[in-house]
Amino acid sequence: MFDTILLASLVEHTRQPLRLISMEHRFTRQELYDRVWSKPMSHLVTELGTTMAILSTLLRRADIPSPSSGHWMRKEFGKPTEQPPLPPTPSGCVEPLVLDTEKQGGRRKPKHVTADPATALGVAQKTPMAEPENPVQTTPKPRPTQPTTMTREELYSAVWTTPMSRLAEEYGISGNGLAKICDREDIPYPPRGYWAQHAVGKAPKRTSLPKSSSARSITIRPTPLPPPPIELPPEVKQQADRARASASAFVVPERLLRPHAVIASWLAEHEEKKRQARNERDPWMRNLYRPSEFTETDRRKHRILDALFKAIERQGGKVVRGERGVLFAEVLGEKVEFQVREKQKQERRPLTDDEKRWRSPGDNGWKKELAPTGWLVFEIKTWQWPAGLPHQWRESEKQPMEGMLPDILATFVAAGPLLVQQRKEREAAERERHLAEKRRYEEQQRRKRDANRWRKFRELAQDWRELATARDFLMALRSVATDSSVEIDGRCVEEWIAWAEEWLQRTDPTANGVDGVFKQVADVSDWTYRD
Repeated sequence: MFDTILLASLVEHTRQPLRLISMEHRFTRQELYDRVWSKPMSHLVTELGTTMAILSTLLRRADIPSPSSGHWMRKEFGKPTEQPPLPPTPSGCVEPLVLDTEKQGGRRKPKHVTADPATALGVAQKTPMAEPENPVQTTPKPRPTQPTTMTREELYSAVWTTPMSRLAEEYGISGNGLAKICDREDIPYPPRGYWAQHAVGKAPKRTSLPKSSSARSITIRPTPLPPPPIELPPEVKQQADRARASASAFVVPERLLRPHAVIASWLAEHEEKKRQARNERDPWMRNLYRPSEFTETDRRKHRILDALFKAIERQGGKVVRGERGVLFAEVLGEKVEFQVREKQKQERRPLTDDEKRWRSPGDNGWKKELAPTGWLVFEIKTWQWPAGLPHQWRESEKQPMEGMLPDILATFVAAGPLLVQQRKEREAAERERHLAEKRRYEEQQRRKRDANRWRKFRELAQDWRELATARDFLMALRSVATDSSVEIDGRCVEEWIAWAEEWLQRTDPTANGVDGVFKQVADVSDWTYRD
């Protein structure tokens, strides 16, 4: 049966070159199902050399279930995942499934082959052709790390010959990022659905490239990859798994019977504000003091946090309330700031009568406002949060916040040892910085002291040269005949000559020998000269 269908497929496309056969991938439904659930779809389309749209279409026609959004992220962090079984083969789907990866133009082959068995058998008897023994295997290209520079014309030609998602991977950016570059450079690109129409030979005509006064080139820089998820130590992973297993059993209560101390303080403050509002006589101040009533979402948030706070404390942690209502969870002595808020969304509402009265010509007839959605968001606010651990949980219709509490608790438990390790690393780095700063300062003082000593040595040399000149001058004075009876300021000439000799002896830097010279140099410190 397999040979019959294959031969029918080959005869149907006899006008196409034989080399296109090597660009096909053939699977049974079970084989394709196993491939889809073995790795992410983005990796699989790169490995097969196709696009997400072509692979999704083939899976839909063959009724093969694919992983939902977030499946691989949940599996990476050890969260429970669900893999539906392969349903029975739908009618009209004939195996093997053919995935065409030919990038060139022309009519594409159908994703799976359907043919009349009798016709196929007759053709097979006339043209016995065999499947190629060594089909070409497409290997994924490595992600670029260097910028790519091109002209507007080159980028225009590229986006009209290769799908945007596949072309963006070659540049190391996303499809939306490439579209934004094209919009900025006024480069038209294929509209949505263009390549599906191109596959059946009904693609619309290209949009011509408009002229541009700018002659500069376009540089596309690859987007840096996010840091890989950290590998938890085995003991930390086991502790987190135990916390997740213990937390999966607790249930968020429908009523707050014995609220946590933090929740109780919120409720007490709310009642105190209501009491102040009731006792206030001034209507304006009464409205100022009166708090808004708790919504159903607020009460649900209190119940969820009450269950989470008690679970954290059962694991040896502690939840405290800081200044301005900031919440902290102390895990192994490390503080983790977090918050729980209600997700908001922008909505348009019609203008009120007063707003219409003050509306200027040309203004919109509506106004944007943030409206509550009823969905809660749990977010970690600590900036030292270990990289690779999740820091935000958003609930949805499929995943309420109550079901995320085990993962949140396990994340807190796993973050404790990592935060302790990071703090120790920061302290070690700080100590090393202090030591390096001390060594730098000592080296700076040593250089300064050495420079001062050299300065002192040059000063001694200058004094020695000046004393030599003074000594020659004194010898010249001795050779001159003078009247010994002449007194100058109560001294005769001989006495003045003796005075000069005494100063020459006293100020001579070599009077105490070489040791005396370098002793004077060694006595110089880094503070001898203040300039």
